[in-house]
Amino acid sequence: MKQVTLKSIISNDGLALDADQSIADALETMTKAGISSVIVVDSDNRPIGIFTEHDALGVVADFINIEQSLREVMTPEPFCVEETFYLHDAYAMMEEKGYRHLVVVDEEERFVGVVSEGDFLRHIGFEQLGKFKVVAEAMSGSLLIVSPDTPLFEAAALMHERKSEYAVVLNGSHPSGLITERDIARVHAQKKGDKDVTVEALLHRNFHLIEKSIPLQEAASLMEEHGVHQLIVVDETGNLVGLLSRHDVLHAVHGAYFDYLIRVIEQKNEAIIKIGERKNALKSEKISSEQNALKLRTLFEALPDGVVLIDSITMKAVEFNRSAYERLGYKADEFSELSVSDYEAIESPHETRRRIDAIIQNGQDCFETVHKTKNGKLLDILVNVVSITFLDHPYMMAVYRDITEQKKADQTLRERQQELAKQTAFLRTLVSTIPDLIWLKDTEGTYLACNPMFERLYNAKESEIIGKNDFDFVDPELAQFFRENDNAAMRLGASHHNEEFLQFADGSYAGTFDTIKTPMKDPSGKVIGILGVARDISERKKHEEQLEILANFDPLTGLANRGLLHAHLQNSIDKANRDKTQLALLMFDLDRFKDINDSYGHSAGDELLQMVSERFTSRLREGDLIARLGGDEFAVVLENITRPEDAGRLAQEMLGTLAEAYRLSAGALIHVGASAGIVLFPDHGSDAAILLQHADAALYKAKAEGRGVYHYYTDELTDSARQRIECETRLRRAILNQEFEVYYQPQVHIQTGRIVGAEALIRWNSPVKGLVSPAEFIPIAEEIGLIGEIGEWVLNETCRQGKIWLDMGHRLTLAVNVSAHQVRHQNVPHMVEEALKKSGYPADRLELELTESALMQREEETVEMLHSLRAHGIRLAIDDFGTGYSSLSYLKRFPIDVLKIDKSFVDDIPYERDDMAIVSAIIAMGQALGFQVLAEGTERIEQIDFLREKGCTMYQGYFKSQPLRATEFEKLLH
Repeated sequence: MKQVTLKSIISNDGLALDADQSIADALETMTKAGISSVIVVDSDNRPIGIFTEHDALGVVADFINIEQSLREVMTPEPFCVEETFYLHDAYAMMEEKGYRHLVVVDEEERFVGVVSEGDFLRHIGFEQLGKFKVVAEAMSGSLLIVSPDTPLFEAAALMHERKSEYAVVLNGSHPSGLITERDIARVHAQKKGDKDVTVEALLHRNFHLIEKSIPLQEAASLMEEHGVHQLIVVDETGNLVGLLSRHDVLHAVHGAYFDYLIRVIEQKNEAIIKIGERKNALKSEKISSEQNALKLRTLFEALPDGVVLIDSITMKAVEFNRSAYERLGYKADEFSELSVSDYEAIESPHETRRRIDAIIQNGQDCFETVHKTKNGKLLDILVNVVSITFLDHPYMMAVYRDITEQKKADQTLRERQQELAKQTAFLRTLVSTIPDLIWLKDTEGTYLACNPMFERLYNAKESEIIGKNDFDFVDPELAQFFRENDNAAMRLGASHHNEEFLQFADGSYAGTFDTIKTPMKDPSGKVIGILGVARDISERKKHEEQLEILANFDPLTGLANRGLLHAHLQNSIDKANRDKTQLALLMFDLDRFKDINDSYGHSAGDELLQMVSERFTSRLREGDLIARLGGDEFAVVLENITRPEDAGRLAQEMLGTLAEAYRLSAGALIHVGASAGIVLFPDHGSDAAILLQHADAALYKAKAEGRGVYHYYTDELTDSARQRIECETRLRRAILNQEFEVYYQPQVHIQTGRIVGAEALIRWNSPVKGLVSPAEFIPIAEEIGLIGEIGEWVLNETCRQGKIWLDMGHRLTLAVNVSAHQVRHQNVPHMVEEALKKSGYPADRLELELTESALMQREEETVEMLHSLRAHGIRLAIDDFGTGYSSLSYLKRFPIDVLKIDKSFVDDIPYERDDMAIVSAIIAMGQALGFQVLAEGTERIEQIDFLREKGCTMYQGYFKSQPLRATEFEKLLH
């Protein structure tokens, strides 16, 4: 079908003036001709400026002398299109750029005429409005209202400021007139710039009212009949409710698209509001956290004992309070440079190292030592230390209590009995402040005393506890257990150390304590009671259990992890060596699991992994081990197999089981297969590490053979795996050594034959293998996570080169591919914004190409991302269109500019009728949806002729040029 061009719809040739003619000449010409603008041309009749009714508003508003030349007030460099431009493309461009008319030139850029919205509307026809109901659905409700006595220059200034083409003159609540840019230009020309003219001078002009319930088609006909551009809309009582302009009528034809944009904007506004609320909440939480941290730091600094967090490897302090360094006479920065051996006065560095290793092994220690101060003074120190691990690194939390004075007091006590009471009070204070539970019992188990910590735990005062025994607080069985531990200590006649679990009968508390029970003796050595000291280690025990689980099992599936697999496999190997038996290691990898994650989300992927784990568990023998190695990879250890084929038989059964359909909780029915690699002991390796390496190589071979199969290990597989690893290594080195280069393949306007853009294509100049094909290294880059870094480099390099060409006068649109990995894992809008900002390349010259599969991943997030890019002026294209999820529904949702027809459909034109039909349909659909269409892989003139006939916008391929280095590409531009 032949397309309509602008040349065939120009109804107004437009009027052209010289730049030196006056504003008054322009206003008079516009008034007489009844047009909204004049074109300013040079001596060769080429447009150099435009003066519109909106510019006239500025003249009136700013009291500019109308005898000045047009050169001083015109808008320079008007936007021009050639008369051969297709109508559909022209209207899409006018809507995109917000223009009301387009300046039309011939092929030599000489002025031909002006195409306005009216021309488009007359060509479209009023019958297109039949699907719209009434005026109220298309009218503008936001109006600029003035009174009859408003000065004309003030009305002009308001219209100019609001960018409004008209203003309604209101008398009470009823309209009494309508003034437009054209009215103001006409009167201003007549009155020669008189400042005293008011709006009332314009009210003799006829205006037309229409009720908001009138059909829109009838309103459009009324405009055409009376030759007016606006209708004032009133309700049933004659009150003003809006205004319907010719632009509103034309806009209604494409209203469905704009309604969609409005809904998207509303959704984004709601999202922004929620983000703001969340931001405020996070800010409040941050302030609260900082206040709590300050409180804790204040308490930490106020502790009288030195508290030090020590790196168990370097033996240096990582964190400490004021008491830790002040008691030794150091400053904080000096203390941070000391190791424990620097102030330890008794032990040698070697002994201190051995003690620390023992603490790491045992978890804690409590001992006395002597510390040396900066000036050489010796202090007796009680050290209470526990070993902790943070981020897999060992530390010690030590509490240094200066007991120098206490030691002196003990000596004095032995020498002076009269100070017994004073020392008893001191010990009472010490017991009261210690964080451990302390109590005294008699030989019958009756409580004689306890400290405040004990009171708090038992939720009772000391006076209420004294006289009672454990049977009054806990279950009889637990109370009897405590009693037996008391008796064991008293029988031993020395301290008895054990763990005790405490749970109150009412269930108000349950926990584990590290308890030391020491017999109390009278001067004759008779045991008269028991002293108990207990520390709550519930959290430590819980963390130890959790660490044990995390260290050996996969948290998602509950299966053994890689560490446990390795240990179990080595034990199985040792057992097989002793028993002279065989074992097999099977490694499985799910096929297309990445597609499941991308299409249904990670939660669905996790659910699928759990279901796969259940199928593995259900098919294995009781003694076999199944482990998840990470991602979608599993391993099975089969002990005591009779024949090598037993492992293959089980692998085949498992592959069949895994291939059966999975029904997810959300209802989706998923099909996913697997591949398996098999190694045997002792045939394929003598230890666990080698068997795992060879099993991985066998798995890789199985996947390469078509998936859904199993494969035993061979030497050839090991070589293949090593070559792949070497490729990965070279690829990582290529980024550091800047071995990549961007080539550019021209994109040509099919009507004019001019190069209008280029696609940026990466090439790898490897010093080892030479020029490496993207098909060889891009899949590896995606698999190992380097594609994001490579893609960002290509984007930055393309923008940098584009700015160079732009400065040389070449206005090209450069297209950069964005992979599905980047869509999933990178903030693409931020990355693009940074690249444009750094290079200075304009956003409207950058085009991002995404495949259909990339667009369909995380669809809602992708829609939001694309609209964010479009809002910044970025052009968007669908690459390889027709090879993925081609669907009209997503084309309507995504703000696409260009459809790129895949090379596979173009190759056999004009010989393959099916391909010709497909390409014709894609071009027609693109035109209907307002997209530009680009054909890839064009190599012959017959293909160009066919594409031109069908209305394709651009082509790209070897017919024009292969991809070129930037320096070679520049030669095509001259």
